[in-house]
Amino acid sequence: MRRRRLWLAGMAICALLVPWLGNVVYPWPYQSAFLAAGRRYGISPYLLAGVARAESRFDPTARSRRGAIGIMQVLPETGAYLTGRSESAVSVSLLSPQYSIHVGAQYLALLRDEFRNDTAAIAAYNGGDATVRGWIRSGVWRPGESPQRIPYPETANFVERVQRNARWYAFLYPGRTPARAK
Repeated sequence: MRRRRLWLAGMAICALLVPWLGNVVYPWPYQSAFLAAGRRYGISPYLLAGVARAESRFDPTARSRRGAIGIMQVLPETGAYLTGRSESAVSVSLLSPQYSIHVGAQYLALLRDEFRNDTAAIAAYNGGDATVRGWIRSGVWRPGESPQRIPYPETANFVERVQRNARWYAFLYPGRTPARAK
């Protein structure tokens, strides 16, 4: 009986700590923008949040050495291709969290539709679609295989971080997956 009470007390404490843990350890700023982009492009908002956390830790002013900008770390030329706007206009707009999330989701959806696999789409988001196509064509790595088999360690680590982040967001913020649009 005492063990059961201790177990129930422990579970009650965990139930109280999970929301706190979510807000402190895995915050989810701009949640409504992730939900809207997820709904629009038929992508899990947890996956989008996982990408943003891995790419920039939700910093809208983040800039990579390669020139990627914003929360979702989109290259201006990629944003220009997706939106039909000039690179300079896209560069400024990517500093807006909502715009960066929208363009990042659009790009991830394009990659997912091409590769028909979330893991391959995440790998292409980081390592480039041509690179992933080359791995698949040469048989070095195929969608459905473990991310640990991805030949670029940086991309393999990125995919694993994104997937781990997405699982944490799904656990800490349940019930936020929209029905697939399209």
